[in-house]
Amino acid sequence: MTYPNARGPVAAASREALRRELSSGFRRALGLTALGTVVPGAGLTQTRSRRVGWLILLLAIVTLAVGGYYVLRTGVTNAALSVVARPNVLQALAIAFVVGGILWCGSIILTAVQSRPTRLDRARTRALAAFTTLMVFLVAASSFKFAEYASITQTTVAQVFGSTPVKPGVGAQVAEGDDPWADQARVNVLLLGSDAGVGRTGTRTDSMIVASIDTKSGRTALISLPRNLQRVPLPKSSPLRGLYPSGVYGRPVCFREQKDPNDQCMLNAVWTEVDQYRQDHPGSYSGAAPGRDEIRNVISEVLGLKIDHTVVVDLKGFAQLIDAMGGVTINVKLSGFGTKLPIGGHSDGNGGVIGESGYFSPGRQHLSGNLALWYARTRAADSDTYRQARQRCVVQAVVKQVDPASMVAKYPEIARIARDNIYTDIPAQNLPAFVNLIERVQKSGKITSLALSQVPDFNSVRPDYDAIRAFIQKGIAPPKPTPSSSTTSSPTPKPTKTSSSPTTASYDECG
Repeated sequence: MTYPNARGPVAAASREALRRELSSGFRRALGLTALGTVVPGAGLTQTRSRRVGWLILLLAIVTLAVGGYYVLRTGVTNAALSVVARPNVLQALAIAFVVGGILWCGSIILTAVQSRPTRLDRARTRALAAFTTLMVFLVAASSFKFAEYASITQTTVAQVFGSTPVKPGVGAQVAEGDDPWADQARVNVLLLGSDAGVGRTGTRTDSMIVASIDTKSGRTALISLPRNLQRVPLPKSSPLRGLYPSGVYGRPVCFREQKDPNDQCMLNAVWTEVDQYRQDHPGSYSGAAPGRDEIRNVISEVLGLKIDHTVVVDLKGFAQLIDAMGGVTINVKLSGFGTKLPIGGHSDGNGGVIGESGYFSPGRQHLSGNLALWYARTRAADSDTYRQARQRCVVQAVVKQVDPASMVAKYPEIARIARDNIYTDIPAQNLPAFVNLIERVQKSGKITSLALSQVPDFNSVRPDYDAIRAFIQKGIAPPKPTPSSSTTSSPTPKPTKTSSSPTTASYDECG
């Protein structure tokens, strides 16, 4: 006869049962810890702290449900834009990610501790501890990264847009209520490409585009201004009238006492002119960047439009952005005159190029940011008109080839590029309204292009500004319904070939 407390078959069976129990408990602890990593609090609901687990799980479900509903209602892109447009929300998100990450990590550790069998051997105890540490690291790293991105975005928005208070009559007038644009029919935003950089004197705005947006329909006209526009009108309040009493930039001083043959008092030199005048006449201008304000006011006079806001992008930032996305593939073309395009350099005035570092070979190729920028900027081999066509080609290629997934991985670098190279006077508190306006533009799908070279008999040296303003008003006017057609066509006049502005109608810029 064998007794239960004696050595024999029953005792051996008890040890086997204990091993199976410990093995099962170890697997259960691993499973609950993994479950708590995937679903916050879920693993903890199967332990002594089930009430805490259910509270964390319920909080996670409610948060996910609210966020999912908002995304489904507004769309992924618009939801992201709405969050980015609100610095206070971004700051709250950064804090929420940190606090949520701490709670989540704490629940994972508590789940592992409370689900671990009491008599677990040392090897399995260490294995469970290592697994728990790995799970905590994954959650902590993800929470920290999200918090970091939210904080970076909040800082970027604050630096780029600032917190300038909205003054009555200055900038776009955003209304209270469901329609932020109820009080303003059109919004005109000036986009400037700044050419300040190493090896250049002053700030030249070689790219000037006004986006004129109908706030009701979202229809948008992109108005391009040539850099070589001369005899531009100065506002009555401009201190530059002390140098140009005629009220016309370049009359009479620039042409009578011209020292630099390359500086013909063109539109793109206004910013530099103001900086120089301010240096020679202290107190004539106020503000951090009077040249930027002056070019805005001058363009307003040229087009006969009230400019609501300005956005300035340093061209070196454009090159950095392309490098951040890994370069861009472009079908490089010959110049408008059938010759190779130079890399760097400038025209010698006799149809040749000097100072170039090389030439682009035609054909499809992958360009770095610096080469893509030169391809968009070069004009030594043809003219500004063809350069504008290449700029459209480069921008189009960047938009089509950007990979959102890879850009997210480089988000801190991209945010730094934005902070260092972009300026705008759009107040941060008005960003939600501009998100709403962007949605209207996207829904309308109507974006037309207006170039001053399309004005009949246009001459950049002696422009007819009355004709230019009439052309702009006709171009931005709502299209008149035609009974013979069910679709609405753009009112943009067709390009007119003139002696001063060669047409690009036959120039295949991107094909």
